[in-house]
Amino acid sequence: MERICAPRPSAPTAEALRALTRAHLEQVPFENLEIFRERRCPSLEPELLYRKVVEERRGGYCFELNKLFYLLLRELGYECRCAAARILYRRTDPRPLSHRLIVVSTADGGPWLCDVGYGGPGPKGALRMAPGKQTVAGETFEVREEDGVTVVYRHDPDGEQKLMAFRDEAAMEVDFDVLHGYFGWNPKSIFTQKLIAYRCTRDGMASLVADRFTLTRQGETVEEREISGEAELASVLESSFGLALPSAAG
Repeated sequence: MERICAPRPSAPTAEALRALTRAHLEQVPFENLEIFRERRCPSLEPELLYRKVVEERRGGYCFELNKLFYLLLRELGYECRCAAARILYRRTDPRPLSHRLIVVSTADGGPWLCDVGYGGPGPKGALRMAPGKQTVAGETFEVREEDGVTVVYRHDPDGEQKLMAFRDEAAMEVDFDVLHGYFGWNPKSIFTQKLIAYRCTRDGMASLVADRFTLTRQGETVEEREISGEAELASVLESSFGLALPSAAG
């Protein structure tokens, strides 16, 4: 709990779930430094995930962050399951299963979609899996059921966009192991091709994609620049994401 700067909830309520999800998004960055920079496929063993994210204060991507958050929620008494999703945002070609997310039930509401490992355009807090638009941290989303599939829409200024789609059923850990093995190693994976880091702030988001750093506040871009050189990269990672720059693989 100290890692995400949140008090331990006295009961597994919807209010506590929303607070935990948001706290995680603000404190633990989405990042692929181990995959891209160190050229290693991260371990998904719980004790090694805990060491990396909690003790070493690193981040990770969906197969890491949503697994560790799922384990935390289970420990706190939440009823939850993990599902495999297809990422559809601004894509029209057929998309594979490539993402891990969490569905959480609470006695006082829900179910809830909790995703601390999407990054970028993903929801910046827990979403109710119920009809109707909902606003989270100033962004509007909608969850719909379409032919037995749950589809999450994001409402952008230029119109609604499909964000992701999944069947609301628990996937097996071995399924996530296979997906993680592909996206953590394959040279065609976006995570092996470029550096990516995201972190929510109180009123916006910091993002780093390849060499482009962007800072937004209340939906407006307040800073955008190209990162040049190792020293500047190290400075940005530390100041905006709380990360140290690991050495590149030889």
